Amino acid sequence: MKLGISYNIFDGEEMLPFALKNLRPFADFIVVVYQTTSNFGNENPNLLPVLEKLKKEGLIDKLFLYEPNLIYNDDKSVNWKSGTLNEIEKREIGLKICRASGCDTYMTLDCDELYDHKQFEWAMIDFEQGGYDTSFTNLLTYYKLPTMELTPYEKWYQPLFYKIKKDTKFEMQDDYPVYIDRTKMVKAGYTRVYTRQEIQQYHYAYVRHNLLSKVNNSSAQSDEQNAAMVLERYENWKSVEDGALLIGNQEWKLKEVKNKFNIRL
Repeated sequence: MKLGISYNIFDGEEMLPFALKNLRPFADFIVVVYQTTSNFGNENPNLLPVLEKLKKEGLIDKLFLYEPNLIYNDDKSVNWKSGTLNEIEKREIGLKICRASGCDTYMTLDCDELYDHKQFEWAMIDFEQGGYDTSFTNLLTYYKLPTMELTPYEKWYQPLFYKIKKDTKFEMQDDYPVYIDRTKMVKAGYTRVYTRQEIQQYHYAYVRHNLLSKVNNSSAQSDEQNAAMVLERYENWKSVEDGALLIGNQEWKLKEVKNKFNIRL
């Protein structure tokens, strides 16, 4: 296996060093497809210096600046479809860059997604020996602190490895073996769905210095009223008993666990 990984990023760059260091030992090639302008027209002037530093440290092989295509409503606001279409395009760009760099296996990741090394190494071997086209994992999601885990477990999946073929491309599929983010779909083919005991993703989706940018720029963003509620809960959160409120008005309980990857923000 020659593994290429593409990270998509606009904000949350404080988590990226942990993600890169986590999988750099396994990746033959890492590209970061980044935006300084979000899918909703907002700016992040702090991102590029962080990326350039990480590239100098050898954690990134290539940087690619993506300029989003914005779709506007009649009232001049940005249509929510902008987020979805741009995310698909960024994942496709990462795939093309990894293919051109000689990779035969691909991962599309965000800046807050990590894996246990022993599980990951085993899954690489299993995927290669099994001759699979695609593979998927369960996930654990964290809120506010790297020790605050959502409970019960979420029931959707993340893609793990995609075999790079001539016709591999990102496009939404109506019939799919698992429930995943539709911007991460390729034709499933011969697939492997891993159990949680075999391998799972550690998703630090709500571990941020500031949640405002995520709420305002997420392709899964909610309406203004819900966004305000999500931010209020996050900013006033004090303990595990407060629970979590996610984008989309999703209420979750929390449980305290170990800081598995020693994440310090």
